[in-house]
Formats: sequence, C-alpha cells, structure tokens
Amino acid sequence: MPHEPIPAAPQPATAPARSLRSAQAPSTWPSDAEILAALGPWMLQRRWFPLKGDAAPPLGSLRMIASWEPEEGVRDLVIAALRGNQAETGHRDGMVLLHVPVVLEAAEALDSFATPGEAPGNHGLLLTTTDGEPAQVALVDGAHHPAFWRAWALSALEAGTVLGETGALAIAQRAPRLRVTTGEQSNTSVILPAPTSPDESLGEQDAATGDLIVKLLRVLEHGRNPDVELSVALARSGWDRVRTPVAWSTLTWTRVGGYGQPALKESTDSAVACSFVPRADDGFELFCSLASTDDVDGPVRARAVDLARDLGRTTAQMHHHLAASLGTSRPPAPDELAAALRKRARWALEEVPELSGHIRALELKVEQTLEQLEALGSLEPATRIHGDYHLGQVLHEIGGQQRWYVLDFEGEPLRPLAQRSDPDLPARDVAGMLRSFDYAAAVGKAPHPDWLGAVRTAFEEGYQQGRQEIGPEEAAQTGSQDQSPTASHTAEQAEASRQTVLTCLELDKALYEAVYEARNRPDWLDIPVAAIASLLQGLSAGQEAPSESSS
Repeated sequence: MPHEPIPAAPQPATAPARSLRSAQAPSTWPSDAEILAALGPWMLQRRWFPLKGDAAPPLGSLRMIASWEPEEGVRDLVIAALRGNQAETGHRDGMVLLHVPVVLEAAEALDSFATPGEAPGNHGLLLTTTDGEPAQVALVDGAHHPAFWRAWALSALEAGTVLGETGALAIAQRAPRLRVTTGEQSNTSVILPAPTSPDESLGEQDAATGDLIVKLLRVLEHGRNPDVELSVALARSGWDRVRTPVAWSTLTWTRVGGYGQPALKESTDSAVACSFVPRADDGFELFCSLASTDDVDGPVRARAVDLARDLGRTTAQMHHHLAASLGTSRPPAPDELAAALRKRARWALEEVPELSGHIRALELKVEQTLEQLEALGSLEPATRIHGDYHLGQVLHEIGGQQRWYVLDFEGEPLRPLAQRSDPDLPARDVAGMLRSFDYAAAVGKAPHPDWLGAVRTAFEEGYQQGRQEIGPEEAAQTGSQDQSPTASHTAEQAEASRQTVLTCLELDKALYEAVYEARNRPDWLDIPVAAIASLLQGLSAGQEAPSESSS
C-alpha cells in the first residue's frame, strides 16, 4: 500500500553543539581504500556479518556504495560485499549491502568505547594511514559512539522521520549514556537509559522521556524494512502492545547497473528507536519456567493458562490493527498453499537423515493432508503479519498492567525482503506460536504431559475471543467479513476448515524446524521430528475437510 507522507517535525531551537569525540580525535579521514581494507577483516569477525564460510567475500571485493558525513568525524557507510560462492557470476543477486557507521577517533581512545561482556573488537579497530607520514587512528563502530547517535537523532528530526520531537531530542541528549547490548545476531541494539535522578538529566527532553532502545539494521535491502514499517503502523493505529517508535532513518543510494543496465535509486530503513520495556519477562523463558514447575491443578498451571489466553487475545489484536492500518488482500488459493507445503516436505525429507526411514509413509500422509487443504473453497483474507512469531518475540510486563508486548517485526532475516513484506495468512503467526509452546514444553521438561495441550488450547481460545471482541463495523473495515471458510459453511464445518489450515501451517513450520535443527542444533532435532509425527497422525485420523459443494 502507498505510505502517507510523514510531515516534517519542527526543528529544535537548540541542539547539542559540544563535540562528543575525544579531544585528540584526528580531523583527516583515511582514504576510502584504506577504510575498506581495514573494515573487511573486522566485519568478517562480527556476529551480524552474514557472509561466512564459503560465502565470505573475496579479498579486496568490498565496494563503498554510499557515504554520508552528518557531522565532522562521523560517517554513515553502505558497503557492498560479494558472496564468495557467487563472486564469479557478477550478478546483483550475489551482492549483500551492509550498514557500517564509523566514527574517526584517536587510537588511544578506542578501548574507552568497548562494552563490558561483549566480544573483543566489537567496538572498532585500529588503522594505520599511509598518506604522508604513517599514523595510527581508530575507527569506532558507530553503534558504540555517542557522536553517531546524536548526529543520527538530529538527522531524523531534520528528515521528519519521528513521531515526536521530544523523543528524538532525548536520544541526542542522552547519547553519552548509551549501552550496547551483547549477544546480537543480525543487528545491533543500543539502550539509552533515562536518568535515574533529576541531577543526571542532560536536558529537558532527557528528563521527560523513558528508557529507549535503538536497533541499527546491518543488512540492507531496497524497500521498507518490516520491523520499522509495521511498528510505525501499529503505533499510529493506537495499539499499545508494541513498543512505540520514536524515530527512524532512511538511507538512499544509487546502485550502479552492470552489463548495460541503468543505475538505480534504492532506499531502505536503516535504524529505528523505540520506547523500552525495562521490566519484563522474555516470553520463552517465562513459559519454560512455568512448564518446569507445573503443578497441574495449582496456581502455576492456572497462571500458564491465563498468560497463554491473554497472549492469544493480544495476537488477535495485532492482526486486526495490521489489517486496519495496511489493508487486506486476496489470499493464496488452497492449491497454491498446498503446492508450497509439498515443496517444503520434499525439502525436509531430503535434508534431514532422521526422516529418511519413513519417507514413503511421510509422503503418503503429507499427500492426505494436502488433499484436505485443497478441498477447501477459500481461505481468509491475507494481510501483513509478524512473520517470525514465537515466544522469544514477546515480552510480559512485570508490574503495571502486566501486558504482553510484541517485538521484532522484521520477519525471518534470511528471507528476501520482498517476501517478508508480502501479505500472508494470519494463521501462519498462530501456527508459529503454537510450535513455540511445543519447544517450551520440551526445553522446560514439563513433568505433566497435558501441560502443552492446556496452554495451546488456552492460546487458541484467547485468539478466537480476541477476534470476536472486534465489533462488526471494525471487522468490515479490515475485510474479515470477506469470503472465507466461514462464509458458506456451518459453524462446525468452518471450525474443521480452520483447523485444517492451521494444522497444515503447523506442519510446514515443523518441517522447517527439522531442517534448521539438523543444521544448527542437532540436540534439539527430536522436538520438531516428534511434532511432525504427531501432526501427521492426527491429520490422517481426522475427517475430510468440507468443500464448497458440501454447503
């Protein structure tokens, strides 16, 4: 859908002017060639760098696509890296764009920007210049340097990519208090804490704004990043179960065409700052704990069921607000979804040796399952969804209103951005969360086998309750009254159809998990393999799903 233009925010009357670089910081940058030569080996050691092993870029293949200097000594870089196993093709598909902001500093100041507990060298590197008299300088990773975040916040204000001036100015004021989180994977997150007392305040906005977290997006693709786009859309819709975006940034560059192709203007979101939920439990850790201490008829089981039900209602609200904000579209035809599931099943059977002894049986059961899916007349309207929905993507507030918050709308980072931004079935998010409960039961070693069924049922009940709480007028606006399995079937038939779709999507997710665990965590492979067997057994024993002709 087209995006509404964001009105420019009023410019701040005053902006912090004091340099946040050290007094000894050099004023002359190394050459681009020197910067690229130094950044190559450094990036290869970072956890967020996506090209490892055979895909590592060949020596000397990095190219600087774009460079901005929002203030002296601060540069925001877009660097292109060739996939090593595709470098000989010269195709654009073999190119990965990386977001690498750097701050020029004195060599002796480098280690002052390190975060305790993080991997050595994450904060930056030393570089010896060769232009003229050799000299050693430091390139500090922008995520670790307050000068970058102040410049970033003021640039967002100038561009108007903010929801309010106060939050952006708070970022600029409190940049000296930044703390880089450890354990990051595909991106880098920075916490900007609020002052603990009035005496610590660095400005009016600093004092008036709560804790903030900024995510620096490392791998760039042309188009809106779903994590930014969906968070902003949900916040503008008035939904209070998402961290409110404060400011975000967009980078635009020119991609030089190859083989006679014209140059292309490309742009994407590059970072986003949101309000922070400081006292909250990670959803996965919380349910693992509840599973391990389950008391069947006691307060622990009751809390697990209540939390799962509320999470279901929260999920339904999320889907409603996404549909209301970004619209709905025609869903895939059942046979299209079936074809995708067949492909996933073949892939899993080829990739996971533990499934090889049951290939024929699995193929037969998958075909039975997909026949049921193909018998459905239509599916519910598609809309934007979370895309990578599991217990690790939700937080439960400690104290206050004890609400669930939904995080990280980026989708599966390894999938192409265009696919992550496509509308999909809301049931796919539901299936992802149901599979996550399965993991919590296994990792938490639930002592009672009915724990999983209890929390799954509660989540599904909460989801249906949340959908029913949406008024008829709102439902009509979001397209939820369009043609769907409920439109021409009895309530019993509609529920059977819904369960068929949901179970097929669960099977799809479990097959993906089996491949993932076989490649990365073989000790966990038994979790999805057991789920696959259970799902297929249940499907083969169930009744045939109703078709259009049965109405």
